[in-house]
Amino acid sequence: MNRECLDAAILQIRAYTQGHPELCAAHHFCYDLPLDTTAQKPEVLVMGINPGEIEDDRLSYPGPTEQTWKHDFQQMGTLGKSLGGERWRKNASFFADNRPVVFTEFFLWSSNDGAQFKQRFGPLWKSPHLPFCISMNQRLIQEYRPKSVIFVGLSHSRKVADAFGLCHVHTVKIDGKRLVEHYQDECRPWFFTKHWAGAYGFSNAQKQHIKEYIQPRLEGKRVRYPFRLQVKPGP
Repeated sequence: MNRECLDAAILQIRAYTQGHPELCAAHHFCYDLPLDTTAQKPEVLVMGINPGEIEDDRLSYPGPTEQTWKHDFQQMGTLGKSLGGERWRKNASFFADNRPVVFTEFFLWSSNDGAQFKQRFGPLWKSPHLPFCISMNQRLIQEYRPKSVIFVGLSHSRKVADAFGLCHVHTVKIDGKRLVEHYQDECRPWFFTKHWAGAYGFSNAQKQHIKEYIQPRLEGKRVRYPFRLQVKPGP
C-alpha cells in the first residue's frame, strides 16, 4: 500500500472540488474513510452510491468539507456523529464480519436525496464528474487490494459492474426478494446488497440472510449455500 499515493488522491479530490461550483455546493465528499483509524490495512471496501447529507451536517461543520482518513468532519463538528452514520458503521462491521473496513462512495459528493442530487449534479450516469470518481475509486482498490467489496444498494448494480469491469456470479433471492447481486473482478468478490436503510423495507431477517451469504465468501472461497436460495446463474 502506498500511503503517499492515497494522500495525493485526497488532495486531488479537494482541488477538483474547488474547481467546480456544483461540487462546492455539496457539504462534503467521502473517500478513503476507515471504520477504525487504528486498524490494519482494510480487508473490505464498503461503497455507497453517494454520501447522504442532512441539515445538521451544515450546522455542525461548514462545508465544503470531507470524510477521509485525513479529516472526518463528523469527528471535528459540534454535533458529533449522526445516528444514521452510526447505523451505517454498525451495519458495515456486521456484514464485513468485523474485518477492517474502509468507506468510499461511487459518486464522491453528498446530497440529501435523489431530487437534490439531480438538481445539484444532473443525472448520475450523464455526469461529467463520474469518470473522475471511478478513477479515484480504482486507485483506492489498487492500493488497498481489499479481499472484497460490498456495495450498498441494488438499483445501479449492473451499470456499476460495467463501470468496473465485473463479471456476474449469482443473484440471490429470499422469499422472492432480491437481496444480493454477487459479481467478481479479477481478484475479489463484489456483493451488491439491498439498501441498508429501513425506508427500503430492510428487515432483520434479510440482514441475517445477506450476512450468511457474504460471510463465507469474503475471501473468495467456494462454499455450499448456507440456506435455501433462489439462485440465478450469471451470463
